[in-house]
Amino acid sequence: MTAGTELPAYLPYPRFLLETDLSHTARELYALLLDRSTLSQKNGWQDSEGRTYIVYPIAEIAEMLDKGCTTIKGALNELDAAGLLERRRAGFSCANRLYVKVPDIPVVQFSDQLTDGKPPLIRAGNRPTDSRKTDLMTVGKPSPNQTNINNLIESQTKRASEGQPLAAYGRYKNVFLSDAELLELEQDFPGKWEYYLDRLSCHIASTGKRYKSHAATIYKWAQEDAAKEKPKKGIPDYSFKEGESL
Repeated sequence: MTAGTELPAYLPYPRFLLETDLSHTARELYALLLDRSTLSQKNGWQDSEGRTYIVYPIAEIAEMLDKGCTTIKGALNELDAAGLLERRRAGFSCANRLYVKVPDIPVVQFSDQLTDGKPPLIRAGNRPTDSRKTDLMTVGKPSPNQTNINNLIESQTKRASEGQPLAAYGRYKNVFLSDAELLELEQDFPGKWEYYLDRLSCHIASTGKRYKSHAATIYKWAQEDAAKEKPKKGIPDYSFKEGESL
């Protein structure tokens, strides 16, 4: 590159995405939706509350990112759960309106030519663009619909502070385990530990339930499954291995 080299078309990729537990597809999707939102800003696509929205059918997103529709739906759910996206129905057989949210993070000052003297998109002190008014009870606090990116409950946060760093697993990245817990699950349930991770992830995402220990929940479910598989007393076990005769 030289001082006069023209850059190819690119998507805005916020730096805060690098610090989240979102999947690569969800991060890429957020960048795409943020880019489309800037186009809506220019075209005046705003609702009655003054919020900028976009209309982007899932099939078109999947084609743009070269992903399946199911993968895109999962990524949309991730962004929704992380408080970075809101979806609203626009009517029967109409594509949903998508509202991209910008979290409240400190301003990063750049000294290169790319800023071109323009103010940054994200300013310190701004709340997510949800059109809610600031009041004395919420000054300095995030908007209620801006959830923590990691979505850790209190007991999990305490474990992390005690030297047990947690990582996110499962289909929706909402099952939190330490390295030791994950290793124990892999050893105790070879061939099934991934099934239990996805099972718990889907259960949490669909019900909103919280658990003090995700590892303990998985062990509890595994014990219940094992009890169901045991033959009832008084009933002969006629199971046999291949090659054996009764």
